[in-house]
Amino acid sequence: MDRTRSTPSRPVDIAAIFPALAPLARPAVRLHPRPGSPTVHDSSIGGPLLWPTRQPWPDCRIGHHGPHPLVPVAQLYARDIPLLRPPGRTDLLQVLWCPSEHEPDSSIPIELSWRTAADVTDVLATPPEPFDADEDLYVPEPCVLAPEEVTEFPDSLELPEQLKQQITASAPWRAAGIAVDDAYPQELYDNALSHAPGWKIGG
Repeated sequence: MDRTRSTPSRPVDIAAIFPALAPLARPAVRLHPRPGSPTVHDSSIGGPLLWPTRQPWPDCRIGHHGPHPLVPVAQLYARDIPLLRPPGRTDLLQVLWCPSEHEPDSSIPIELSWRTAADVTDVLATPPEPFDADEDLYVPEPCVLAPEEVTEFPDSLELPEQLKQQITASAPWRAAGIAVDDAYPQELYDNALSHAPGWKIGG
């Protein structure tokens, strides 16, 4: 795999140093999106959706003058993301959202659509164009994916208090032969040993 699109090896086996972490491990799939030209038959971020012609395109009516078409965010085929657990015989997850923040909490309405890809025989060729987004980043650039399975642990702020105290103390790290500054064991754990950055499923 292209190393620029894979997670660096962890510098230490954190669960060996802190065994109480082992039950908290969670599988995740990093998506590693990169600009490309995905089709409706590909898993993608910001790419075209396998959307049935006869199914109305979802829209948002919260705080808009008339319907505001939702924007495709992600399309994920179960064949590419084994971690997905589709309901029934579905095998495709589509995620759309409104590219505008909404008061009072600046939330963004999101819609999830599960479907069976083989059932979509007449695909919508021209989805509606989005209205002006509040921020450009709310309309993802079409990207192809390079899924990678990883294991994650909770952020230090989410750990049980006793385990958090162990991880933020320097003594256990030094006992395992790891040189760590007294002020930074928590930063080492959070930045290099707990969760992976970027687009992902699970974790």
